[in-house]
Amino acid sequence: MLIAIIGNPGKPDLPNAVRALLEILDERGVPVLLYEGIREELAGVASGRDFGTYPEIRANATYAIAFGGDGTMLGASRMLAGSGIPLVGVNLGKLGFLAEFSVASLAGTMDDLLAGRCRIVERALLQATFPDLPEQEPIVALNDIVFDKRGAGLMMQMETFINGDFLGAYRADGLILSTPTGSTAYSLAVGGPVVVPSAQVIVMAPIAPHMLTARPVVVPDTAVIEVCPIAQHDGETATIIADGQLYRNLPMPLRVCITRHHDTAALVKSSATTYFDVLRAKLLWGEEVRTARHEAKKDQP
Repeated sequence: MLIAIIGNPGKPDLPNAVRALLEILDERGVPVLLYEGIREELAGVASGRDFGTYPEIRANATYAIAFGGDGTMLGASRMLAGSGIPLVGVNLGKLGFLAEFSVASLAGTMDDLLAGRCRIVERALLQATFPDLPEQEPIVALNDIVFDKRGAGLMMQMETFINGDFLGAYRADGLILSTPTGSTAYSLAVGGPVVVPSAQVIVMAPIAPHMLTARPVVVPDTAVIEVCPIAQHDGETATIIADGQLYRNLPMPLRVCITRHHDTAALVKSSATTYFDVLRAKLLWGEEVRTARHEAKKDQP
């Protein structure tokens, strides 16, 4: 048993949160490997501790704890994809769909984790490949792959194909290809559906389309989706973004293939809550109704 600790160096609460976790794990006799990328931030907290790179974490850790927000979870999930190492998200931010545990609950969370009382779920990943640009490495995303207009003037023009069949042409500010996990992120903000994580689908959601009939489309995650941005002026480029963190700026015309990745991300979830509990809490759905019904039941003889 070895637990890796990952964190967002930009979070001012990181040192205190890591200190609290180290005390908890020391009391339980659990060895720790800290991510090399936060060594400087933990200078006064982790003296004499072992630090390692992501390859070393992949090779040695049993579990990984990520302190930060959903952005930290996205980055760590991509780095650990396919390793089989379950990732626990401890929220130092505000919303936290992926980083759902709190610093205050660390002791109980670690006890549940070590006792096997947490759920481990597998989440689908997307992959973008560039068939006409063999020098371009594939990019992987847990939430979404986005085609963004920033290098394409006022809007983008994109032709889309599903398994080789022409779906349609979009004129829009961009296009989002989302996993079920990412359906509550950027895709939701542009009117895409909320999709339960167990659904085996990919959501295609246009960003500010310049056509009233353009709507999100949901396709099986076995599909091969081709997106072909088309330049309207010489020198235009298309920007492809994975999880809001990895950027590629490529010349048009361009052909990009989006498929489900062969690896998955393993996330640790509380056994005391369901996906719908988290969804309701984060989106503030029906709290007044639920509370009123709960109070009414208490008043019944």
